[in-house]
Amino acid sequence: MLSCICDASKPAEYLTCGNLVSENGFVHLCRTLDFFVLILVQEGTLHMCQNDRTYDVRPGEFFLLFPGSTHYGYKPTQGFLSYCWVHFMLPGSPADTVKNLPRSSENHCPAEGIPPLDPALQERICLPEHGKISPEKRSQLLFLQLLDLAKRNRYEITWSCHHALNLLLLEMSREYRQAEYFGQGMLPTSVQDIIEWVQSHFDQPLTVSGLAEKFGYHPSYLSALIKQYTGYPLVTYINRTRIQVSKNLLNSHTLTIRQISSMCGFTDEKHFMKLFRQFEGMTPTQYRKAFNQKKINTL
Repeated sequence: MLSCICDASKPAEYLTCGNLVSENGFVHLCRTLDFFVLILVQEGTLHMCQNDRTYDVRPGEFFLLFPGSTHYGYKPTQGFLSYCWVHFMLPGSPADTVKNLPRSSENHCPAEGIPPLDPALQERICLPEHGKISPEKRSQLLFLQLLDLAKRNRYEITWSCHHALNLLLLEMSREYRQAEYFGQGMLPTSVQDIIEWVQSHFDQPLTVSGLAEKFGYHPSYLSALIKQYTGYPLVTYINRTRIQVSKNLLNSHTLTIRQISSMCGFTDEKHFMKLFRQFEGMTPTQYRKAFNQKKINTL
């Protein structure tokens, strides 16, 4: 599979970005470009073909278009489609940054916090043609922030957009590695089961003692075990998961803060707001107002 590989010391160059929205029947244009295009699907399924290989890109998945490669939509979408896109260039020639790698390549390093961890790999942009991001979806939020920055700067190429793009590419690379290792069973099965339970039941009452009883651990040992593989004690991991979900929900202006708090498993709205400020450095309302602009093209 084709992959984009670049050292972060040689940053990517931002060109433009936007958010495509289609009600039904979208077919991507057939074209060959001289720069990279990164697509992250939010809703619906995008049907793409690149170099005679077809892909169905679903929510939470990304697709990377390579310089000099012919790409097009191989069939119309069914129903609503929304995806973020950004055009960018990398230093050097495509031969320097585009590699044909198997999925088992050594460039797929472990998720953050999982030993053995090579710090050098955390400073490398490494994205395949098609992949998933991790359940936390921090890169999706960074994508929305890039769109917001671009609109605020009237779509001029600015240093803020360059820096936001590179942060996005690094975070997406990290999330992809994390998603790959979840999928390939690189985590101990017991730890993976607990993490997946938290991610699937974040909207329900969760306690360390309750999870310890469910999975057969002593509460203190369980919390330490989760910290070993995620970098956070269990209570913190649960709260961070809930706050990450709430950040996605805050992009919808039809939901109130109280509703979002309840949907993310908080029984006390004030506790939710306190934790949100603790993790994000601002209130949920400030966060909602901070990144609410983006370029939308509808087809």
